[in-house]
Amino acid sequence: MSDVTASEETRPVAAPASDHAGGNDLPEPGRRGRLDIAERVVERVAVIAAAEVEGVRRVGSGLEGIVGRQYPKATAQVAGGRARVRLDIAVAWPVPLGRTAGAVRDHVGARLESLVGLTVDAVDVTVASVVPDAPREQRRVQ
Repeated sequence: MSDVTASEETRPVAAPASDHAGGNDLPEPGRRGRLDIAERVVERVAVIAAAEVEGVRRVGSGLEGIVGRQYPKATAQVAGGRARVRLDIAVAWPVPLGRTAGAVRDHVGARLESLVGLTVDAVDVTVASVVPDAPREQRRVQ
């Protein structure tokens, strides 16, 4: 039998601390790869955010949606972590158009920055339609 002594090569060494539960030492997020956000995703988030604003109405299911008269409708340009969005909206009668368009601009910009992580350079809003607030009952002749 031979005596075995621990040499410097076999001595346990404390591993560096890791922030990850699995112990994987990953490079910083910026060095792992990149994230691309498709323009259609930005457009979809903008449409949903616009519909959250009081006074904005969703219009255009069915045939109107097929021929392109669906509101809110968005187009977006995304480049280098920055976005520009153009929105066409329908608002309920009688709401102040300018105030509603301003609220849409502010809300959509804030939602895109917080949810998508892009810097929003501009949100251009066009009030494309004014619709009755609630459908009226039609009277029928009996």
